[in-house]
Amino acid sequence: MKDTKKRTLIFGICISILCVICFGAGFSVPYLLKGSKNGEQEKFDQVYSLLSQDWYFKDSVKDLDTVLMEKAISGMSNLEIDPHTTYMSLEHAQAFSASLQGSNTGLGIMFYNDADSNIVVKQVFINSAADKAGLQNQDVIVKVDDKLCSQTKTEDLLSYIQDHKEKSMTLQIVREAQTKEIKITPTEYDSTVICNLYDDYGEIILSSFSKNSGKDVASAMQRIQKAGLSKVLLDLRNNAGGYLSAALDIASTFVPKGSVIFQEEYKDGKIKQLKTTDSFAQIPMESIVVLQNQNTASASEALIGALKDLLTDKVICVGETTYGKGTEQVSIPFADGTSLKYTIAKWLTPNGTSIHEKGFEPDIPVEAAAINTVTYTEFTEDMLIQADSVHENAKALQIFLQYLGYPSDRSDTYFSVESSKGLQQFQQDHGLDATGNCDQKTWLCLIEKTLEKLNVEFQTEDQQRNKGIEVLKSH
Repeated sequence: MKDTKKRTLIFGICISILCVICFGAGFSVPYLLKGSKNGEQEKFDQVYSLLSQDWYFKDSVKDLDTVLMEKAISGMSNLEIDPHTTYMSLEHAQAFSASLQGSNTGLGIMFYNDADSNIVVKQVFINSAADKAGLQNQDVIVKVDDKLCSQTKTEDLLSYIQDHKEKSMTLQIVREAQTKEIKITPTEYDSTVICNLYDDYGEIILSSFSKNSGKDVASAMQRIQKAGLSKVLLDLRNNAGGYLSAALDIASTFVPKGSVIFQEEYKDGKIKQLKTTDSFAQIPMESIVVLQNQNTASASEALIGALKDLLTDKVICVGETTYGKGTEQVSIPFADGTSLKYTIAKWLTPNGTSIHEKGFEPDIPVEAAAINTVTYTEFTEDMLIQADSVHENAKALQIFLQYLGYPSDRSDTYFSVESSKGLQQFQQDHGLDATGNCDQKTWLCLIEKTLEKLNVEFQTEDQQRNKGIEVLKSH
């Protein structure tokens, strides 16, 4: 299910420059603005002075000077023409920086809990502790040292593992009905690259462009090549971008050395070409199928552009039209930890094409299943979805029912009588009050059962991935 939080779509060019020339001093702006004032600057000074000195509520606002300055800066950077230029508060700036790092501590797996609360490995991040120890998809972890997973809260197990960074531990796992023990040492790992090997092809799932993604993609491609495979499924769905250097590194593993990966077009019309990096060499592939969707953006689109322009006969894109973010941003940090992220250029494909606000259309369109795109708001205790009524979460409710095999005749915000009957059947099957109305208890049960099914069927039910594999095998 799709994360309902808004995604920040950026093509990050992050630099460490302390910039306090204009706004670092906060409350001293009237002084900083002295000099070549125009009418608007004078108006700004006057408004600032009136609010900071004569405003009735001035003493009711803590650190008023700072608050006024933060509001002013935020307003200046909030322009409709460019949603990717923004002023970031300390919390926002820290979250933004963390999102680009991709670094975590632990085993290095994606997982879910089975009915017995054991940990089931869903995917393994390349070069992680789990990868090096030989953990595989669908391994069931039943014990961590002396802690039974079925008798220990998952969050407590995760804390235990993180607290044992660089210390050896023993996992008891079940693989294909056989119980075995694996020694493993939790370490830091990059959580952006997954590599799976199959009989006819390799699969790389790239979730963002962190500082180590280039190295990990190169490792994945080497692993695919070493296995004697020459076809790769590159999954860029929901990848919103990241570091510029990572985009260049990753592209360098796919295209010939010395190739232009993309071009930068500046406000004065000048064009700068960015080419492959020397640290990574091309690993040629016979066929590359790219999976893309509406959340494939920025650096991901730059990579797609390079592949389509430079490896035209080898690359096929499957899925949906990408987001269409054809600009680059610089993040300038201030002394107080806040920062300004602003657009410095447009980027163009090697052939000079801009996809800004257009995106890349897929060569083979495939819509994602409704269950993979549904969004919803938090379902609070006082909420109730009744038959023959409209509710913002009714669409998700009815899609969940359909996915779980219960009768539901709609997939919009109107909760129909027929769907209510399907919900009543679901409630009966799961020991809930069979009212046909959805309260918080029923909603949470629906989410739980939907996730259980999704975790088991996340690959077989993935229509875009299935089509991509079909195309890759026939190409």
